[in-house]
Amino acid sequence: MRIDEVAVDNTADKLLALAQFAVGRATDTSAKLQMPVQAFINRAKNIGIDITPDTLQSLVGQPPLSGIIEPMSPDATELIFKGGEQPGPTTMPVNQAQNIVAQAAKSAMNKDRNLG
Repeated sequence: MRIDEVAVDNTADKLLALAQFAVGRATDTSAKLQMPVQAFINRAKNIGIDITPDTLQSLVGQPPLSGIIEPMSPDATELIFKGGEQPGPTTMPVNQAQNIVAQAAKSAMNKDRNLG
């Protein structure tokens, strides 16, 4: 048996690993879960995958990449990783935060007075 009879093209697997790495880095740095298409292609070329934007768009529409990357349009400039739409931390209006702190301080003062 020859190697070309059993060897499979693992381009999609390598791209999946690259996408998972990018998601991990974005998560670690609290960055948006997206990256420029050209940057992704350049990183793919750095690990030995010769890919074009059209090929990438085609692969993103199929498993396993469809599980981690949102579908992309032909003119897309950004890859958006799934989960990227998650809302950020919610913020509280300043006056509400001040009221909470004031109530906590008042409560603490009342407890101190009742103990003595």
